[in-house]
Amino acid sequence: MQRFQGVNGEPLPSTDAPNWLLTEHVLQQHRDVWVPIEKYPFLAVDVGRVEAHCAETDEFPVFANGRMMQNMRPDEGGSRLLSALMGGGVDAGMSPDGNVIVEGIANPRAHWMMYFNDPFYIGMHPFAALGTQYIYIDRNGSYQRTFAELVIVDKYSRPRSTHVDFDPLADMVRSFHGEYINGPREAPRDLGRLAALLDAMFIENEKILAVATQHHRNHVPLEKPFDYVAPTLTRYGRLIHDAAGQPRIELSFALLHYEKALREFHEVKSAIQNRNTESAFFHGVYCVVAVAACVEAIANKLVFLQTKVHPDHRDRRQPIQKINESAAALAQAAGKAFAPLVTGQPAYDALEVVRGLRNAFMHAKERDEEVDPVSLTSTVITAVDEAHCRTYLAHLRQAVAYVYEQLPELAPPIVTKENVKWMGDLEVP
Repeated sequence: MQRFQGVNGEPLPSTDAPNWLLTEHVLQQHRDVWVPIEKYPFLAVDVGRVEAHCAETDEFPVFANGRMMQNMRPDEGGSRLLSALMGGGVDAGMSPDGNVIVEGIANPRAHWMMYFNDPFYIGMHPFAALGTQYIYIDRNGSYQRTFAELVIVDKYSRPRSTHVDFDPLADMVRSFHGEYINGPREAPRDLGRLAALLDAMFIENEKILAVATQHHRNHVPLEKPFDYVAPTLTRYGRLIHDAAGQPRIELSFALLHYEKALREFHEVKSAIQNRNTESAFFHGVYCVVAVAACVEAIANKLVFLQTKVHPDHRDRRQPIQKINESAAALAQAAGKAFAPLVTGQPAYDALEVVRGLRNAFMHAKERDEEVDPVSLTSTVITAVDEAHCRTYLAHLRQAVAYVYEQLPELAPPIVTKENVKWMGDLEVP
């Protein structure tokens, strides 16, 4: 058995149920919906009583097992959060200005719940009003408020709040898990003790939910909520808002160029396997162009972060110079030192080669010597072959890691970790 069940063995609803938050509230508010039983997990739910309580409740607080999200579509928000847990640089990330995690009143046209665990999964405790945030539902909308912080006590996490004492309830939940869930499934349990433990838990639940209700009423926001249909994002964009609270999309062109470079590198390898020299050359050229564009985009974004103004054609500095100077200024503002990219470092030298090649592809010379028309074709073909493109991409990633490790408050715009799978089958050198 993986989940708690109804008293007659019926399956309980999932978090997809339309009134799930109300159900979750009833599970915390009403002791009579929980029935001790002889078999593991020694607790079952009286579904009829749950439905009856739901029918007579229209305003309630609940310490939900999930988080209320807003302003993004669920599929976009879910993938962003998961990629953030895996490390940045595979999409444009989440902006603090996006206000994606609800704090206060939720966007009435774009909010949803994210659950990482099934609340009815055995090992969870849907009968306990424990959590760092509560959700409040009334006729005016849906709200989520931070109410506590998570602390560790004897290697177990629990909420700790200035508003109410969670410790008695947290201690009883640990007792329940220790006495009824963690022991041998076939061993008999003291159901009288379990009934008394539940009675005590729901006394604490009532106190906590009452304080949460009062906390909500003291903090009902006077401002209007965000009120718009969630915009469509690509992984190259992230949600921000203007001063009026209207959605805006900030695009990560560095990420777009980086993915283009990876895709072109993939095509180089495929062309070589097919012995198509012309195609390999074509994709090698555009791999280099995309790497150079990625460096330029990173440089310009750092300039913007430093000056709050996007650079224009009058800024004639080379990309690595812009990266070094802007990163140094940002580090200095944070009270830190910054070691620049310099000649002799493999990453610096490789990116300078890329810049020279990109300009050569546009008939612009980086160096004073004349182009040798005899050796030009073979030289350029070699410079954009599989081995060289792999080197350029590896040094691009290493250069970005080197810069952004010194600016830990900023998320790197591209993948900086090794061995990252990108789009399933794209190699990340």
